[in-house]
Amino acid sequence: MAFTVSTEPRENRQLAVIIEVSQDQVDKELRKAATKVAGQYRIPGFRKGKAPYHIVVQQFGLSNLYSEFVDDLGQQLFRDAIEQEKIEPYAQSSLEDIQLEPLVYKLIVPLEPEVKLGDYYAMRVEEDPIEVDEAEVERRLEMHRDEYAGWREVDRPSQYGDLLSADVRSVIVAEAGEEDAAETVVLDETDWDVTLDEENPLEPAGLDRELLDMRAGEEKDFVLSWPAEGQSVYAGRQAQFHVKVNSVQSYEKPPLDDALAQLVGPDYTTLEDLKQAVRESLLEDEGKRAQGRYLDKVLDALVETSALDYPPAVIEDQLDAMMQDMDQRLRQFGLDGMNALLRQTKQSEDQYRDQMRPDAIKIAERNLVLSEVIKQEAIEATQEDIEQRIKQTVGADENGEISESSAELAEVLRYGAGRNMIVSQVLTDKAIALLQALARGEEPPSFTTESGAETLASTETEGAESPTAEVDDATEVTDDSEVVAGDSEVAEDAQ
Repeated sequence: MAFTVSTEPRENRQLAVIIEVSQDQVDKELRKAATKVAGQYRIPGFRKGKAPYHIVVQQFGLSNLYSEFVDDLGQQLFRDAIEQEKIEPYAQSSLEDIQLEPLVYKLIVPLEPEVKLGDYYAMRVEEDPIEVDEAEVERRLEMHRDEYAGWREVDRPSQYGDLLSADVRSVIVAEAGEEDAAETVVLDETDWDVTLDEENPLEPAGLDRELLDMRAGEEKDFVLSWPAEGQSVYAGRQAQFHVKVNSVQSYEKPPLDDALAQLVGPDYTTLEDLKQAVRESLLEDEGKRAQGRYLDKVLDALVETSALDYPPAVIEDQLDAMMQDMDQRLRQFGLDGMNALLRQTKQSEDQYRDQMRPDAIKIAERNLVLSEVIKQEAIEATQEDIEQRIKQTVGADENGEISESSAELAEVLRYGAGRNMIVSQVLTDKAIALLQALARGEEPPSFTTESGAETLASTETEGAESPTAEVDDATEVTDDSEVVAGDSEVAEDAQ
C-alpha cells in the first residue's frame, strides 16, 4: 500500500503519526467503494453494479464514497505505519484528524513512560514517633466498662433513667350514673417493668412523675386523667391507680478496678494489667498505621526527586482501575455498583473521575517509580516467593497447609493472570523493602538467588499487572504486603 509517514513529538510522551496516502491508492479505494455502492443501490438508467464511476460519484457524492473505506483503510495503514517506523504504543492510540484531499490521517500515539529515578540510595526519610494517646487508653477502658454495664438494684428513691418493677392496678373512675357498672380495668400487672424516661413520658400524663421518688416496698394511690381532646379510648376519663414498687434498678457501669480487669479476661489480675494490655494493643495498631504513613513518605520522596514523563493514558488507566474496583466493592454489598454511588452523590461519571484524579495521579506516579526500581535492581521472584505469597493470599494454616476449600483458588493463582498478579505483588514487596531500608539508612536486603534456583525476573512478567503501591494517607495497613496489590486495588486497605 502506497503511503508516507512522518512523526511529530508531542508533550507528555505522545507522538503524532501523520500518514499521507498516495493519490493512486486513494483512487483505487474510491473506485472499489463506487463498485460496492453501485451493487447495493439501483441507479436510474443502469443495472445494479453497472453504473460508471463518474455517475456513482454524481449520485452519491465523493464524501460518501470516502466514508465507505476511510475507517478500515486507516486502521490498516496505522498498523503498517507503526511497524514500518518501529513505534511501540504504550496504550490505545486516538485519531486526532482526517483530511480527505489529499487523504491524511493524524493519530496520537501514547509512548512508554520515561522514569529517571532520583538517588534513592542516598535518600533518607525520618520515621514519625509511635506514641500512645492516653486519652484513647481511657476511652478503651470505658468501652470495657460499657461492655459489663447492667441493671443493678439500688436502695434509693427512683429517678429518671431507672428501671422499676411494680405491681400496678388501674381502673376507670365511675361517673354519675355508673355507680353500679362493672369496673373498667385499664392496667392490672404484677412485676410490671417500666423505664422512667423524661424524653418519652408515660400515659396518662403524669404517671411517670407519680413513680418518681418511690422506693422498693413503697405503695401509693393516685388519680390521673386523659385529656378530652386526646386519641386514647379513655379520652376525658379519670383512672384510680394503686402502685406497689417491688424494685428500683439503675443502669450502672462497674467501677474501674481490679474486678473489672478480671471480668475482661483471665490474663488480667489487676487494673494495671488491663491498662498495659490496652497500651500494647494501641501501640501495635499505631505501629501498623505508622508503617503505612512511612511508606507514603518514602514513595512520595522518591517521586519528588525523580523525573517522570508519561502519557495521559497512564492516569486514565488508573482511573479505570479505581472505578472498576469501587464498582466491585459496592456490588459486594448488594448495590448497583457505581450507578448507585453516582446517584447518591448526584454526580456524573466524568465528575467523579475528576474528583478521583488527584489520587489516581499519586498512585500512578508511585507505581511508575516502583516499576523502575524493580527494573534497575533486576529484582526477581523465586518460585518459593510465589508459593509463599499464594499461601498467604488463600489463608494457609500455620504449617503452610492449604485447606480443601482454598485449593481451587490456589491453583488459579499458580497460572496465567493469577500468577502474574502474584509475581507483581512479590516484586513490589521486594522493591518496597529495599526502599524502606535505604530510607532508614539500613543495609538493604539482598535479592540474589542461589545458583540454580527457579526465578521469574521482572523482565519476564510482561502481561502481568503493573506493580502498585496504592496507599491512601488515611488508610490503615497491617503490613507492607497489604499496601501493595494489583492494579484494581485502591489502597484503602492498603485498606
